[in-house]
Amino acid sequence: MTHTSVKPPAMTSKSVSQPSIAPSTKTTASPAKALQEIVNRQISGRLTISDPNDNSLFWRVYVGNGQVHFATTAMRQKERLSYILRRLYPNFEHLQLGEAQSDYDFLCSSWQSGKLSLPQVRNLIFSLTQEALVQLLALPQAALQFERTVGLDPILLSAPFKQIILPVRRFINQWAQLRPEISSPFQRPSVTNLEQFSQVLWQKVESPEWIQLLSDSLMQNLCIYEVAYRLNMDALELATSLQPLVQAGAVTIAPYRLPQKDNRPVIACIDDSKTVQRNVQLTLKSSGYQVLELMEPGRALTTLARHKPALILMDISMPEIDGYELCRLLRQSTRLREVPIVMLTGRDGLVDRIRARMVGATDYMTKPFAPQQLLTLVQKLTSSSQLEVK
Repeated sequence: MTHTSVKPPAMTSKSVSQPSIAPSTKTTASPAKALQEIVNRQISGRLTISDPNDNSLFWRVYVGNGQVHFATTAMRQKERLSYILRRLYPNFEHLQLGEAQSDYDFLCSSWQSGKLSLPQVRNLIFSLTQEALVQLLALPQAALQFERTVGLDPILLSAPFKQIILPVRRFINQWAQLRPEISSPFQRPSVTNLEQFSQVLWQKVESPEWIQLLSDSLMQNLCIYEVAYRLNMDALELATSLQPLVQAGAVTIAPYRLPQKDNRPVIACIDDSKTVQRNVQLTLKSSGYQVLELMEPGRALTTLARHKPALILMDISMPEIDGYELCRLLRQSTRLREVPIVMLTGRDGLVDRIRARMVGATDYMTKPFAPQQLLTLVQKLTSSSQLEVK
């Protein structure tokens, strides 16, 4: 790897996240062939690559005089930088990328402030570049856009294209093979069938603790980079482990871009009665709550762990699994054990109340109930900081 000789200069207003000229016309081609042609012709500028199957994913490659200067993503740089920092320099995990700061500017300022040495910064820039090239070169075709006058200030890396990619060619091929199920480490995996998830993993990993840790991480709506960071493992290794789970239907893959967040409290209602579901919806939605309707109790645990509601309303008499058993299972979940649970039943006996309390229910409500009765109890339990079992 060849580096330019530089001294720490004052930072200029030029930033890697802002184009300095109007964008050129986009074309669709092989990213590998396009980059090879650019470096062969020794053109200087910035190539932007976008995934044709997910227009929310962009990569940018800065080149000059036949050398690669930097490659990065145009989104979610914080997650990727945190992942790379942990892999290379665990002692610097405390360094955090600012919301409006690019990863390149962050590394330059960390070098100038003495938080990172010049060799460390160059190593990180090389690793970030290599990681980005692995991802974009795994694309057989992509939308490409080249701008001739966009550069970096200062230039901390100047390396031949082949020198960067030759050591990671097998990783490029592995990501290309994963693409039918997992096309990017920015995608968000989530468990959709907990039983199938455990069965498939148990054939490969005989560690209940690790399976539980992975399951908990996949309930957080995190991208693969973030899950790999939490598990302290390689993102490609994690994606390879997830591929058979996706193929089996135990895990689904969502794009990295999240929908607009709804901050209203979520109330989950587990009841196979459409009448009860309709009454709960009408009462709570008009009062500023989201209602998560669950009519199949056997699948409720996975959905509840993913959404983590502020309160759970649960019928006692249900097919597949009764409310008492489901309540007991929820109280064993590290993610759901503190969520208040209200048992719904047509019976109002003392034995039923005692049994509900024994399995961890927070309260008990007899059906049919008045709308104001339900609303008052929901408001009480979702606003209380000290939840007591009655």
